[in-house]
Amino acid sequence: MNALLQSLVAQWRANRRLRLFALLAVFAIVANIAAMSSESLSERITAYATDHRLLQRLEEAAADEAWTQRAEAASAALLDAEVGITEVAGTGQAQAEMQALLAAAAVSAGIPDAAIRTEGAAEVEGVPGVWEVSARLAGSARGPVATALLGELSRHRWVRVDQIEIRDDASGQLQMILRGYFRMPAAESAP
Repeated sequence: MNALLQSLVAQWRANRRLRLFALLAVFAIVANIAAMSSESLSERITAYATDHRLLQRLEEAAADEAWTQRAEAASAALLDAEVGITEVAGTGQAQAEMQALLAAAAVSAGIPDAAIRTEGAAEVEGVPGVWEVSARLAGSARGPVATALLGELSRHRWVRVDQIEIRDDASGQLQMILRGYFRMPAAESAP
């Protein structure tokens, strides 16, 4: 091992090209490290400036009294909306509630022979504790009857009309696709 080291030292002293090549390699490595740290530093400075601007905007927003009032109003509205959703024991009851609601709305609007079909209830993605029930309503409804039905359905905040089709002929055939939302029991909706 000692002989190998002495041989390398002797070659280093005797060969000027080896020393120049080694010096060039060290210079290239140092320049590469400097360039990489400069790019990294530039990226960090840009990220810091962006974060600093965002922090300033958030501090300005936090100082504004209106934001807390808006947040409180939004929380109250959300709580009020959640309380308005009918709680059901299971998917079958959710479908039955949807059918009953649509049947009552149809009779109230003047469509006593409405055909109502509900499809399976599914959990609403991103909204824990809520089921969505799809339904179809079909019947004969001319002019003011369709308007009355829509008015009746608009009283139920958690029923959404996805599609409505009314034929403009003697039959006055009405077809609607709706979605209703129902709360799961508290024990079932807890994560």
